[in-house]
Amino acid sequence: MSTQKPTGTTATDVLSGPTRRRGRTIGAGVAVAIAVVLLLVGLGAGYALNGYWNPSKSASTVTITEAGSTLLGPLFQLWGPNYTAVNPNVRVTVALTGSGNGISEAESGGVDLGATDAYLTPQNASANHLINVPLAISAQLVMYNLPGLNGVHLNLNGTIIAKIYAGVITNWNDPAIAAANPGVALPNHAIVPIHRADGSGDTFMFTSLCYLSWSGWPYSFGTSVQWLGSSPSYNGNGGMVTGLSGTQYGIAYIGISFLNEAIATGNIGYAAVGDQAANLNGTNPQNYILPTPQNISADASLGLQNLQPPSVAISLILGGVPGAIVTSANHGTGGTMPTTQYPHPYPIVNLEYTLIKTAPGSPSHQFYVVQLLQWILSYGNLPAYLNAVHFLPLTPAIIGYDMEALATVSVSA
Repeated sequence: MSTQKPTGTTATDVLSGPTRRRGRTIGAGVAVAIAVVLLLVGLGAGYALNGYWNPSKSASTVTITEAGSTLLGPLFQLWGPNYTAVNPNVRVTVALTGSGNGISEAESGGVDLGATDAYLTPQNASANHLINVPLAISAQLVMYNLPGLNGVHLNLNGTIIAKIYAGVITNWNDPAIAAANPGVALPNHAIVPIHRADGSGDTFMFTSLCYLSWSGWPYSFGTSVQWLGSSPSYNGNGGMVTGLSGTQYGIAYIGISFLNEAIATGNIGYAAVGDQAANLNGTNPQNYILPTPQNISADASLGLQNLQPPSVAISLILGGVPGAIVTSANHGTGGTMPTTQYPHPYPIVNLEYTLIKTAPGSPSHQFYVVQLLQWILSYGNLPAYLNAVHFLPLTPAIIGYDMEALATVSVSA
């Protein structure tokens, strides 16, 4: 996926393709939503989700291939072996290759599941007989390696961050950073901005934040951007953690599923990121938000108010933008402002997607791929999996839309 700007979504765009399906028919999402609510409030994995995951055991070994997002990858690494434990003849291979690769491999049919932090536009999805299937809610952190300050959550808003990556703010003691961090002894040292070398959904999320925050942002947004030539780059979130750990005075954007690895280095800290109000008034401390589960949930709740069913291709950055899409009209204007109901929405929140073919080469193989996704949506969204990598569960409504979308996939037992 390039820096093409997403456009509007219709039911035809998302729910395209054959509708043949084995077993019971999935209805209009209401029963699914009720069942998932019951599951999430504590009935546990023993509760049969209205039969939506009722696996047929394969007589021979089936291998399901997944590749893409290094942010979503650690969750697939948890899901895979646990799914095999309940369906022993099904194996799941996981490759953390970056969202750009996940998208291209899904488009070409090179893998069964292409994991990506960046949704496909309806036009691209339809052209490649793919659907976006969100699997969890995640967030992105702005991290830094500042000797003596890695235990401090610096306040950084989207405008400051965008100006750093555009080469406008070049020193850690710049007046804009100092104004957002009163009383903090910032070093008089050049900032080293670090970015992803591979095509990355994390880059899509990060550049969307910059694009929405500052009208002077010189780039667009997407999985690949032509950064400043002197800026160091690394592959994957793991590479970003390693690179930042070895770069004093560096700054980087890293998916929350690598928070534990970053903390374990002992020399990486992360910021409280400013909401949209902070982009307009960068000195108010209450507008800088830490990535706690509650604050991530608040941003997702704001953004999902813009959801236009049955589409689940949506930007949640800065609480989501009107119409749930990022367009040129939103350049520098940000998303939804904090509300009384959601006063502290963490700004860099995202739905994590997998891409699946609606018209596969082998409908009999695709039957098992769909079963895996049904299990993930039924049981993989439990805290036992998500908490380990700092993700949050999907809302019942999104799970309902996902189940309906999966009903469009051509499968045969």
